Amino acid sequence: MSSYVINDMSRVSSILLVALLLFCSPAAAFGVGSQPASSTQPSANNPAKPPGFNETSSHLSLGTPERSETYTSSLSLSTTLEMDRNKVQSQQKMYTLDEKLSNADDDEERYQLLTRFRTDLELELSSLKNKERSASKQFNNQEIGVREYVERLAMLDSRADDVNRAIDHMKTKGKSVIQFAPHEYELRADLIPLRGEVRNNVVESVRSGTGSKYVYVATTSDGTVLSTVLGNKYVREAYRSDYRNSSLDSYLTGREKTNITVNSYPWVKEKNPGTSSNIQYKKGVSETKMVYPQGVITAYLDSGTEKIYREIQYKLLTGDNHTPYGTAIRNNSTDLHLAVNRTYPGGPLRINLTDANGDPVQSTIEIGENEVGETDSDGILLTVSPRRTFTVSARHGSERVNVTVTPYGVTRTNATNGPPQDIAG
Repeated sequence: MSSYVINDMSRVSSILLVALLLFCSPAAAFGVGSQPASSTQPSANNPAKPPGFNETSSHLSLGTPERSETYTSSLSLSTTLEMDRNKVQSQQKMYTLDEKLSNADDDEERYQLLTRFRTDLELELSSLKNKERSASKQFNNQEIGVREYVERLAMLDSRADDVNRAIDHMKTKGKSVIQFAPHEYELRADLIPLRGEVRNNVVESVRSGTGSKYVYVATTSDGTVLSTVLGNKYVREAYRSDYRNSSLDSYLTGREKTNITVNSYPWVKEKNPGTSSNIQYKKGVSETKMVYPQGVITAYLDSGTEKIYREIQYKLLTGDNHTPYGTAIRNNSTDLHLAVNRTYPGGPLRINLTDANGDPVQSTIEIGENEVGETDSDGILLTVSPRRTFTVSARHGSERVNVTVTPYGVTRTNATNGPPQDIAG
């Protein structure tokens, strides 16, 4: 039986549904599937509610991060050249496989060629996972800076895309060799922690120098969180390596895996969105996608540990069903009026700049000493929050206005660059 199982609707329908929710009216996307009935409960109090907010989804938490930074992605010629070199090498390996397969005398020889190609992919994936562990450890131990760390993650995302294309290529070429099993879902299970929308956006920024985004990064010895804002969407991806153990046996059915995942997000479950898709990988991994009024959650369950170990969330920041804003901190002491809605560390930060008459003002916004973007024609900038007390500044003409904000879950400090004093990952 195939390890790839789609529940409630086809994968194509799922993709269309997600696109409909994110880029059109969220209300138009409901009515997807039905909520599985089960008394199965999540095995741990993680995912957890973000500090300061009850009326939104939980997320996979690191607990108290050991290191957190913010970073603005930008053009990097050296990283781009390395990504291009890796892509060319991957393509060359596929061309070489094609040539050897076309010259093979029989299916047995073709089987051996495809098996060696698959083994090479397994070795490549093992190398990529080791590189990510090494980079995360070095960043967490203060051995490398945030720019180098995020660009390494972007590099790994790019290489993971190369591997994914190679898996597709191998599968296609193997269709005519009856005895060959591509094991694509074992391979793709290993790709899951290496790829993500935040990383992919950094890849684009590194390559083109355009679309640069302010990125939040937090780590522990066992996990990583990245978050940013893309248009009107907040995007957050989290990974907990300590919740992943592929060597554990699992006797859960596909339905039980889905129920454990859905019950890990009780607020979302109350909204009764149903699951738009469920995929059963090999190596004890299942993927569940949940669509609800404020956004989309893609959660990956390790069926051995029975814990969510990987999660990617999108939350709408505008429209009728946007994720809630925190309390606004205001400074109306000049002709420029600045309001900043509090959020949690790495959470979506809304900044609003107007004049004394309440009309929107377009201006460059700084957090601390870093430019993070410009307010739009409505005087709004959407970005992400650092994990410390910070100062938001705006200047227009001769006027300058500041607002100092402490994220929910963090004890106030005196300096924008001071160390955080409390939790919230």
